[in-house]
Amino acid sequence: MVGESGSQGEKKCVADGQGRAILLDFDHTLFDTDRFFWVDLKSAFARFGVPDEAWEKSYEAIWPVGYSLAKHLDELERLGVIAGNEVRRTMLATLEAAFSDLRIYLFPDVPAFLEAARQRGFDLILLSFGDPPWQSYKVRASGLAPLFQKIVYTVKQSGKGGLLDELGSSYAELCAIDNNPADLDSMKVRHSKLQTHLICRVKPSDLEGPTGLVPDRFREAARYLSIPSYLSHHRCRSLDEVPL
Repeated sequence: MVGESGSQGEKKCVADGQGRAILLDFDHTLFDTDRFFWVDLKSAFARFGVPDEAWEKSYEAIWPVGYSLAKHLDELERLGVIAGNEVRRTMLATLEAAFSDLRIYLFPDVPAFLEAARQRGFDLILLSFGDPPWQSYKVRASGLAPLFQKIVYTVKQSGKGGLLDELGSSYAELCAIDNNPADLDSMKVRHSKLQTHLICRVKPSDLEGPTGLVPDRFREAARYLSIPSYLSHHRCRSLDEVPL
């Protein structure tokens, strides 16, 4: 797991067992990852003439070693889809400029919820699954990093449960909000008093279509609908449904 500091301002993590904290997931909970990655970023590659099939093939090749735009372009060049290093440099500069500010991909209820939680005295802790450099880029470009007292990235599936050993004794009250029921299960097993909220940003009507295929708009988020939950969690579709 990789951690980094969040806000260094007025409030720091409470470590005496008296404070309150909210543990928040990032992708598909705070950030509309599918719209960013599978729709807009993929379309940006397509404008340079990269076919969808080549984009996905190259993505699958480099994802296991940690995603980055540079690695994706390197793989496309290796496959012969990009003609030369000059084109690669131009594409990288264009993509980095186009996606330097990711605030538009925050779900609409996120800023108000985080501000309300801070005003009510909650520490905010981000627990995010994924390659640390790529996750850090998204968190920072979305403008959220300064709002969190602690940010932790893990590459381990269902690895968030292990963090509760430390946090469980640091706070008198803890709640977790995540779109992955397996992560919430793993956390609640370690801390039975944890208040858990299973958020789903995908409505059933979003998946209805003539082909029966899940569109890229919900490519990853829809997969979590098939993951079973073995423990009880409060189910919601918006952060507005999470009481503070």
